[in-house]
Amino acid sequence: MHAAASAVKESVSSRYRTTLMESVQASRRGTKRQRILAVFSFDNSGESCLNAGLFGLNPIPPIGTGIVTDSKGFSLNCPISVVAANDSVAASVASSEQADEYQHLFELQPKQLTLPFNTHRIDQTLSLAPNGHWSKMDYHLNKDGLVNEFLKDFKRLTKTRIRNKKRYFETFDMVLANLWLAHYESSQLLLSRQNGQHKDNNPLGIDNRTIVAITDYLADRGLIDLHIGRQNKNDKNASWCIPLQPLIAILDRHDAKIRLHEKTQLAVVRDGDKNPIPMYTNRTKALQLNKLGRPVEQHYQTWLSHTATLDGKYLLPWLRRLFNWNMTLGGRFYGHYQQIPSADRKRILIDGERTVELDYKSVHIALLYALEGLPVTADPYVIDGHADKRSTFKAICLTLVNSERLSSLKANVTRSADPKVKEAFRTYTDKRQQYEYMRALKLKAAEPSKPKSLQGFIKNIPTGANGDELLSLVMERHEPIAHHFGTEHIGLRLQRLDSELMAAALEKLQGIPCLPVHDSIRCRVSDMQLVTNAMTDAFRELHGQNIVVTNDLPKAAQ
Repeated sequence: MHAAASAVKESVSSRYRTTLMESVQASRRGTKRQRILAVFSFDNSGESCLNAGLFGLNPIPPIGTGIVTDSKGFSLNCPISVVAANDSVAASVASSEQADEYQHLFELQPKQLTLPFNTHRIDQTLSLAPNGHWSKMDYHLNKDGLVNEFLKDFKRLTKTRIRNKKRYFETFDMVLANLWLAHYESSQLLLSRQNGQHKDNNPLGIDNRTIVAITDYLADRGLIDLHIGRQNKNDKNASWCIPLQPLIAILDRHDAKIRLHEKTQLAVVRDGDKNPIPMYTNRTKALQLNKLGRPVEQHYQTWLSHTATLDGKYLLPWLRRLFNWNMTLGGRFYGHYQQIPSADRKRILIDGERTVELDYKSVHIALLYALEGLPVTADPYVIDGHADKRSTFKAICLTLVNSERLSSLKANVTRSADPKVKEAFRTYTDKRQQYEYMRALKLKAAEPSKPKSLQGFIKNIPTGANGDELLSLVMERHEPIAHHFGTEHIGLRLQRLDSELMAAALEKLQGIPCLPVHDSIRCRVSDMQLVTNAMTDAFRELHGQNIVVTNDLPKAAQ
């Protein structure tokens, strides 16, 4: 068996060949028989890779499993890439070389695919996706020839009359990329079987009807496990699917990588409901928005030759820059990995190396002082005579720089000091932690609703404290910048400033793999001093002041 595995590993020209539907044992929810697509690869000696472990018998390591290849860390064969500007779907589909490469991928007869063994109807309270995510409509694969073979097989088996081949090709490309992502994230791909299309970041206008046709085909092929839900919005009973081993094997063997579509908008302006506003038709504004997205594009280019992992699973390091209402408000960089709790982010590895998170200290307070031409010379959260209440004043300051109404802030501080409200917050926090724990275990859990009495709750406020008194102490401590507090859009205006600060730092760090988290950057420990210098230099160049950058390394390691 080991000899066969070695032969398959060393074979560069191996191609896929499919057999008729084989009935094999599956272990989903007990012992259950499924008909799945058996995929085999043959080397020059004609030995089947089934013996080399395609279905789990001493398997060949898949792409992106974090196998150490040199002293610098992990293999760079990660499922990440960015589409080139001159990439043409039409040209790639027409390529005779690619057609030859994938010509043996499908050889099944249509009559073998009539029984939906991999399609399930979901009960209202059963089989809900425990870790489901909607499709990223601008995700695609780098294997156009492979996608084209799927499309040809789809046409042959479903007898679908395709009038718009490009639409089906791009939908196939998107669905396969998201299934590949679901495999790496151990998640489920949520689906809508209603007519219409996703409005958020859907540059190609891909519609649900085409997605349904393609996922139904993949389920019939035995390539995905499809769960069809009822149209019940209250129960969030959406349909979902996961890739099965045959599809994973195909994508793995063909070195499939996820990429962004060339039409992806890297900088986006959102309305009051956080819905993307269509791209500006005014040429000047459109060019300005594209310019604001350049740091994101440079960030992608850097990550083409690096990998980020958490507990052995790949993280997509991609970003989008999001503005609110116009290009003068917001503008922070957002990425999927930022949803990971800060405690868990400490386990992120970049190229297999331990990481550290570098953070601007009190950045919004420092920015307000810099606007007045002043430095921050002492801890902004320490007030003379109240050194024991630093955590209280820090919590108030963090809320203050995002508050447009000081009267509401005073009321929230007073209410947060109420013993009954504090107890309600502890109860809600306990329920929330239990929910997050269940979600982390990929188990179904009902998300707790936050009581209205906790809206605006501020932690670390002493029992019985008075909001007016505490806020007065803060305003007196920061008298030089007090006139900024409570002004219109103060939070979004400060986000615009810290996003420019982050853009300037990233500009200095081209080629260095970094993971920005608003006003902090996670990087390799070996790059710590380089990144620290870039962050402090950026602040000094933009605002003429010095600033302190902290890190989350244990004190013993520093």
